[in-house]
Amino acid sequence: MKDKKTSEDIKLSDIEEAEESSIESNDSDNIDELQKQADENWDKVLRLQAEIDNLRKRTIKDIENTNKNSIERVFREILPVLDSFELGELVDTSTKKGTETFIEGQNATFKLLQSVLERFSIESINPENMKYDAELHEVISMHDTDQVEPGYIVQVVQKGYRLNQRLLRPARVIVASEKEK
Repeated sequence: MKDKKTSEDIKLSDIEEAEESSIESNDSDNIDELQKQADENWDKVLRLQAEIDNLRKRTIKDIENTNKNSIERVFREILPVLDSFELGELVDTSTKKGTETFIEGQNATFKLLQSVLERFSIESINPENMKYDAELHEVISMHDTDQVEPGYIVQVVQKGYRLNQRLLRPARVIVASEKEK
């Protein structure tokens, strides 16, 4: 009797087989779905990487163009100063009137250059009679004197310059030292 299966046993085994088949089918469907999602995500990653690379290249190009344009702008402003110097070379300085004209031209050219510096927010540092500041000044010499307090600037040898509060060049100065007793 063991060999004979009841109708109930046959139904249960059929259900179990169907469920296993369904599970295998569902697993296969899940794997296919997961593979599809993985492929879509990989595609998105590749597109984002390409977009980031294009953005980086565009940014580098924009920075280069900005630098070129700002240099052009500076030199466009300086060209009239150069023109003024060239005109000064044509002045005949062998006469008193020519010398006076040359000096007036030099003063006008200097004022023109100062206005260009102002337009670009470049300010000069002329620390005459000020206390020495290591962040703005470069000491080139010390000088013993009774006329100026020690640590104060006696003479400015070369002015310094700042661009938007950033030091371009420190002022080169001579500073008063303490007199030895």
